[in-house]
Amino acid sequence: MQLIIRPSQKKDMQQLMELDRLIWNSTNTPALLHWDSVEDYEKSYPEGQQMVAAEGDRIAGYISFKHPFDVPSNRHVFDLAIGIHPDFQGKKVGSRLMEHLRQIAREQGVRKISLRVLSTNEKAIAFYKAIGFKEEGRLHEEFFLDGKYVDDLLLYKMVD
Repeated sequence: MQLIIRPSQKKDMQQLMELDRLIWNSTNTPALLHWDSVEDYEKSYPEGQQMVAAEGDRIAGYISFKHPFDVPSNRHVFDLAIGIHPDFQGKKVGSRLMEHLRQIAREQGVRKISLRVLSTNEKAIAFYKAIGFKEEGRLHEEFFLDGKYVDDLLLYKMVD
């Protein structure tokens, strides 16, 4: 089956909510994501706000992006979040979503893509660095998770 990247649709909301529950934990996010209903999820992520990678009716992953600050002087930056279903990790789904985001960024005049990642999320850090992200900063001991202090890394990649 072929992987299709497209804007999220109402029919995806249940799967996206379940994917978030599956993938996010204290090693990769400072606060667990929880929604009481699909309607709550949709309020946070309205239809079309995320790009999804779908194989048939199954969501393999998603990428969400927005301007970090709602001011004209920051319109050249996207801040992103990405989530890949464990069954699809290591199969280039994340790379395809990132490339799609770069195309959108170019079309919208965005020059920089940034993200935050916990220092304990070594797999994600390796992925980001492999596709060209660089460390821009580090917030030392920004979070206290599972009995220890964790740094929050600021990564970026310029859109070429």
